[in-house]
Amino acid sequence: SKGIIERDETPMEKEIARLHRVDFEFSDIFYFCRKGFEAIVEDEVTQRFSSEELVSWNLLTRTNVNFHYISLRLTVVWVIGVIVRYCFLLPLRFTLAAIGITSMIVGTTMVGQLPNSSVKNYLSEVVHLTCSRILVRALSGTIHYHNKENKPQKGGICVANHTSPIDAIILTNDGCYAMVGQVHGGLMGVIQRATVKACPHVWFERSEIKDRHLVTKR
Repeated sequence: SKGIIERDETPMEKEIARLHRVDFEFSDIFYFCRKGFEAIVEDEVTQRFSSEELVSWNLLTRTNVNFHYISLRLTVVWVIGVIVRYCFLLPLRFTLAAIGITSMIVGTTMVGQLPNSSVKNYLSEVVHLTCSRILVRALSGTIHYHNKENKPQKGGICVANHTSPIDAIILTNDGCYAMVGQVHGGLMGVIQRATVKACPHVWFERSEIKDRHLVTKR
């Protein structure tokens, strides 16, 4: 039976002897790369596992030419699922995302015009929490926070390395954080410039030494 990949049965000693008879070319390394991939993919552990072939096709079955028949009931369910997902849920998620992003930009820009005070901090927290929760709904997210006693208090520090915008949104669902992060362009940059007006975030460019020194001072 064939393995995961088609192996080259040429003995390595024979191939090395052939390479010694000619001038070196960059393509000569491909043989050894292929041998390395074969050794990794066709190892003993991988050989112990195989995909389970189902007796009849269902929504969990991988695309397989061995199964052509699809029942009418399953086809109806699949069509309904496509309609609900792409004609109802997808537009709804886009709408929620647009509302959340627009509210975040407009809300933080307006709050940023206020003088520094406890009122500004309160309104900034309300805007961040509300808009972040709308954006999480756009992602169909259901969040459960555990061990809330470990949550950073006012003045505390929360360290989360290599976070994405989605991670930041999820964190902000439970509290307003002043974040330190990389400067972005495009729509993300617009959001960053708007939010920094209402909350003392620190956005910097990693490639700029001056920015790193400014972050250290902050």
